[in-house]
Amino acid sequence: MALGRGVQLLISIVGETAGLQKAFGEAGEEVKGFGGINLATAAKVSVVAGAAVAAGAAIWDMSKAAAADRDEALKLETAIAAAGAATATSTAQVEAAIAAGQQKAFTDSETREALQSLVTVTGDVGAATEQLAMAQDIARFAGVDLATASDAVAKAQTGSAGALQRLIPGLKKGASGYETVQLAAAAAAGQADQFANSTEGMEAKAGDAFGELSEEIGSVFLPILDAIMPAVVPIIQAFGKLIKAILPILTPLIKALGSAIKIVADILVRLIDILASVLGWINKLLDPVRELVSGLGKLNPFSGFQLPSFGSASAGVGATAYGATPTISGANSGGVVINIHGDPSVIEAKVTKALRDYVRRNGAGSVFTPGRI
Repeated sequence: MALGRGVQLLISIVGETAGLQKAFGEAGEEVKGFGGINLATAAKVSVVAGAAVAAGAAIWDMSKAAAADRDEALKLETAIAAAGAATATSTAQVEAAIAAGQQKAFTDSETREALQSLVTVTGDVGAATEQLAMAQDIARFAGVDLATASDAVAKAQTGSAGALQRLIPGLKKGASGYETVQLAAAAAAGQADQFANSTEGMEAKAGDAFGELSEEIGSVFLPILDAIMPAVVPIIQAFGKLIKAILPILTPLIKALGSAIKIVADILVRLIDILASVLGWINKLLDPVRELVSGLGKLNPFSGFQLPSFGSASAGVGATAYGATPTISGANSGGVVINIHGDPSVIEAKVTKALRDYVRRNGAGSVFTPGRI
């Protein structure tokens, strides 16, 4: 809804939607699909819903980041109190150290973790922040994280300089802890500022700035998270108990279902094997039939056709007509062979005529022995 120039009001409808759904369904013939909302409206609703989900997820993440930041601060405060270093100005000193560290591309989380080790050893927040600056240079020089460098500085303060000497080789052997720290700081002087002004350092500072912004936004919603979580945790725990109670009942049923599925699968496999065997057997039975059909297709009923033998005959007897040319030959060999070429529809008549011609020439009493066709 527009409210003047450039001002819009977004209306969210919550609660029972049955009446609203019915109203959408009666909006007109052009209203189609998506539960009674036309496609254009459905698309808008989808966009708004997606944006709401994304915004909710982002708020959740930012709230968690703010909660983590608060927990880190509380952890450092506890360590300062345990070391007897808590004063009226200790909180301000920590905040100043964090701000200075961010200028050197160290996050507030890194600074708090480093201060925890240094405060525990020195028992003084002011001294710890001074040594923190040395640890920052050493970390950049040695290419290690700030916590590692701070632990090495803290151990050197107690007389164990091995870790610091490994980070910066060439330090004087046998020097006191304080002297070792000073030598290491001198060797690495300016490394933190140099890194902070590099491209990598600028990118790190930009990323940290965005992280701080997220924590600031999340801190606004943190009270809501604090109020919700105590109520959500018991619900989650109750669901856990419910699942534990249901699993003993569901597990046997799931196992039984799995067994039943296996039985059905075995039966299907056997049926498929039997069917495959039957089809193979039928295929073998059909092989002779296929061979017979193939032979019949190639059969020429008039190929090598031969009339019976009639004994002696004169050569050259024959008859020729349209579509068939029967000829009689073989008088010298003691038999008669009639070779027929042409249309089968007139073969019978021409063969008959040839036989009659033969009988007339050789007499009606001629005896012949049937030959093969």
